[in-house]
Amino acid sequence: MDARDTEIAISFWKEKAEQFGNPPPLGEFSLIDLGVDPFRFLIVVDRLARDASVFLAYGIGFAKLFGLPERPPLWPMTECIPSRYRSLFMGGCKDAISEAAPVRFSGEMAGLGGSEFYRACFMPLKMRVDTMQALYGSFNFRLYTAADLAERSQLADAGGSLRLPELPLSVDETN
Repeated sequence: MDARDTEIAISFWKEKAEQFGNPPPLGEFSLIDLGVDPFRFLIVVDRLARDASVFLAYGIGFAKLFGLPERPPLWPMTECIPSRYRSLFMGGCKDAISEAAPVRFSGEMAGLGGSEFYRACFMPLKMRVDTMQALYGSFNFRLYTAADLAERSQLADAGGSLRLPELPLSVDETN
């Protein structure tokens, strides 16, 4: 997992905030860029009905992580992502809106066949309609199987490195 993507996304957001004000306007974030930044996303949050939040756009890597179509459906965001990540996305949206600043998350989530180590960031964008809020962000995870984690534990017991071994992302990196 490329940990740098969340920091690169936040740096990009900060540049736009310096140029156009905090938060920067949605119009300064091209949807075309999401093809180049495969784990980025744009969410539109209805402040009056947060459960009605939808993905406006996302990159192909993000879509593959969650088995989503290439173009976002008009389903509520919570129906697009697995239940284990719903509170993370809802909390990320809430925190970014209330802080009017980027928020970062990283951690471990139990997944099918092992543990998923994830990184995410959520950043508010200004919209013309006060009851609506857009959020720009990045999300990715890498699955480590029980065997991978056992190997890590053996390395730690032997006084070796505590770093997880490099593994391919949980999606096909060739696309």
